[in-house]
Amino acid sequence: MARLAARRISALAAALLWIAAPAYCAQAKADAERAAQGEADSLAAGRRYLEAEDLERAAASFRAALDRNPASAEALYLLGVVAERRRELPRAAALFEEAIRYAPGMAEAHDRHGFVLGQMGDTAAALGEFARAVQLAPALFDAQYHLGATRWWTKDFAEALPALRAAVKLQPGHAEARYYLGLTLEALHQPEPALLSLREAVRLNPRLAPAQARLGLALQARGDLEQALVHLRAAVALDASAAEWQNSLALALSQSGRGDESVAILKALVSARPEYVPARLNLGTALMQQGNLAEAVTAYRALLERDPANAEAFYNLGVALKQMDEFTEAETQLRKAVELDPALPEAPFTLGVVLWQTGRPADAVQQFRESIRRKPDYAQAHYMLGTILKQQGAAADALAEFQTALKYDPTSAEAHLSLGQALEQAGQGAAGAAELAEAERLNRQAAAAQASTFAVSVGKAKLESGDYAGAIRQFREAIRLAADNPQAHYHLALALQHSGASAEANIHFAEAQRLAPNLRPPDRDRP
Repeated sequence: MARLAARRISALAAALLWIAAPAYCAQAKADAERAAQGEADSLAAGRRYLEAEDLERAAASFRAALDRNPASAEALYLLGVVAERRRELPRAAALFEEAIRYAPGMAEAHDRHGFVLGQMGDTAAALGEFARAVQLAPALFDAQYHLGATRWWTKDFAEALPALRAAVKLQPGHAEARYYLGLTLEALHQPEPALLSLREAVRLNPRLAPAQARLGLALQARGDLEQALVHLRAAVALDASAAEWQNSLALALSQSGRGDESVAILKALVSARPEYVPARLNLGTALMQQGNLAEAVTAYRALLERDPANAEAFYNLGVALKQMDEFTEAETQLRKAVELDPALPEAPFTLGVVLWQTGRPADAVQQFRESIRRKPDYAQAHYMLGTILKQQGAAADALAEFQTALKYDPTSAEAHLSLGQALEQAGQGAAGAAELAEAERLNRQAAAAQASTFAVSVGKAKLESGDYAGAIRQFREAIRLAADNPQAHYHLALALQHSGASAEANIHFAEAQRLAPNLRPPDRDRP
């Protein structure tokens, strides 16, 4: 009887549970929906606080979301963003990693995790995370940009290129992506596309100082010094603390004939950054170009006190001393340069010249041969070696050296002259006469080019002073002397443009660009 009663109670309990189950399930569902809504509300509030940079309230909201759902990958990810903005990098990395554990396909978490790992110095792991993010979401701009920029930084230029091209395609107006694309194209020896990308980066964000600087350097490398100066000045104005940009600006100024301004910038830079070696080297060079040899020697000696193993400084010091006719001291410094840098061909060449000038031709021959060993296509070294061999009576060897010199530099008038004389002495009168005629033609051409360059220099001074008529006369004379002088056409176009002769200006702008494709009308280059 007792057993039967027990069975009836159990059946009753089961029936009661069955009757209550729908109500229980409905309650559980309602609770789950309220929790999910609370989580969503907390996440939404946190995002608003995050956008307003109210990190305290943002973190509190994301923690509230996590309380409602401890497995919320989104809450973990957003807490990681807060930690990253607080510069709490290890905590940010841990939160991103936990978010990825709950949501392995969350591309944004992989990207931010990689970014934080990169800042913590783990570049390899960062690249892995960026690559995973790109794999999961190829249209995620941040992932493509971070992957490309980091691969550029690690000098993996070939792999950086597709990622940066994808980033630029996703966000054409992103100046930094354009900038890194330009750097990568430069590294891959694609100068014209690189230049276009850098121009676009500057157009998109004229205040992006690194882009201004790199564009200036690219233009400087192409010989467009006027436009290079525009962008290098802009970079220095935006960030005067960047020593390398001031140094590059000074170099461009020196190359464009503004030696006084170049020296002033370099002296100020050396004073502010005495440890910055390139500025000290360039200061000495700028002083030499001004003819201030004694001060250049002082600058190089000061550099060598700080950096006694600097082969380039020893070489430049030797060159300056040679120009001062202090041959003994010049020889000492040049020998140190030869010893310190086995790959520097100019050092044994210049030492060879000093030895030849001081009456030691046999020793000079050894140095010229060493220079050629270091740089087999060193035309001037072959010419000098041929000159001494000719003096020593080795006519056949000398003739061979003159021919080799012309192989590497067909425009050397002195090599044509020496070869012509050697051929005539060898009984090859017709061939010798042809070489002598070519030497005379090249000398006339060089003299005209030099006179044209001087006329351009005078014209530029008149242009800067506002004497447009005088400038136009000088530039026309420069073109008369050397019709293929692109700077003469370019500056004549500028002067004509200032004078209102736009149609003729456009003709000379076009001719300048034909002769030197990097020379563009200034309105196309303005940042």
